[in-house]
Amino acid sequence: MQAFHREPDWLTVMADGTVKQLNPFSGTEVWTVAGRGNRPLGVTLPDPVPLDLEQHGRYCPFCELRYLDTPPEKSRMVRHPGGRWETVYRTTADDLFATTAQFRRVPNLFETLSYQYWNANYGYTLPPRVAARKAAYLESPTGRDHVLAVARTKLLAGGRTAEQIDAMTAEEQVEFASGFFGGGHDVIISRRHFVDGATDNTQLAGSGTMTPEEHGHFLAFTVESIAALLDLNRYARYVVVFQNWLRPAGASFDHLHKQLVALDERGVQAERAVAMLRVNPNVFNEDAVNYAGHRNLVLAENDHAVAFAGFGHRFPSLEIYSKSAE
Repeated sequence: MQAFHREPDWLTVMADGTVKQLNPFSGTEVWTVAGRGNRPLGVTLPDPVPLDLEQHGRYCPFCELRYLDTPPEKSRMVRHPGGRWETVYRTTADDLFATTAQFRRVPNLFETLSYQYWNANYGYTLPPRVAARKAAYLESPTGRDHVLAVARTKLLAGGRTAEQIDAMTAEEQVEFASGFFGGGHDVIISRRHFVDGATDNTQLAGSGTMTPEEHGHFLAFTVESIAALLDLNRYARYVVVFQNWLRPAGASFDHLHKQLVALDERGVQAERAVAMLRVNPNVFNEDAVNYAGHRNLVLAENDHAVAFAGFGHRFPSLEIYSKSAE
């Protein structure tokens, strides 16, 4: 007698309207109780404040006229007047403002796992090509001043006094800045702080204000940067990517950016997913895409990907799965 296969209940709607969700991969369980969304939350939005247009391009350290406020960039994506996009690598300090970066990849000034972490625990040192990049950058007086200025900012933020920093030799400060060139925590920064033509501070630029072409390049640039981090450090096993836009989400600045963090171990959720794949290589199809289709959760689909309303997340989510066989 053939066994009856019962579809798992990842999403259950109760008779009173309560929705119970269970994420098949993380185990997260979420209940949405009917009527709870009607409660007064007391959320008020601040009144718009007109922008000081003289500060255009200088609203925060991620803005396009403050490239020297971040560590030396690893790469940038520029759009030429004819519409052609190009990724530029190893921009010197003297050429930082020669082009306008639509997206930049720069080291995080306050990285999760520092260069010192990888060096002390694994004996990691800068690969020859990165060490050569560092030496070339420092040969320029502009580049050397840039590195020392940013290193000083980081040292002050870390609790060093100005007197203690002044007591360090320039070479000690430069060595401290090795993570600016070979660290494993990068930031992908979008050009705009506010949308083009903005007149007040409520008109922040986000993913939803990009054109489809821009967003496609934003994602492609991010994927390329993930591969670069893994190629840079053989001790890195995993790169986590997240986009915490706006201060309530934990961002330092209200400027669109993504964080890329190389780690020496996979997280609990990733390990759980790997274990599930070993048992059933088709589990992501069966318990994600196929299930979403059975429950009419699919929102968009083309030849390359399918997007559906996610389930088993603490907040409303849109999940996008590739249809590639690779």
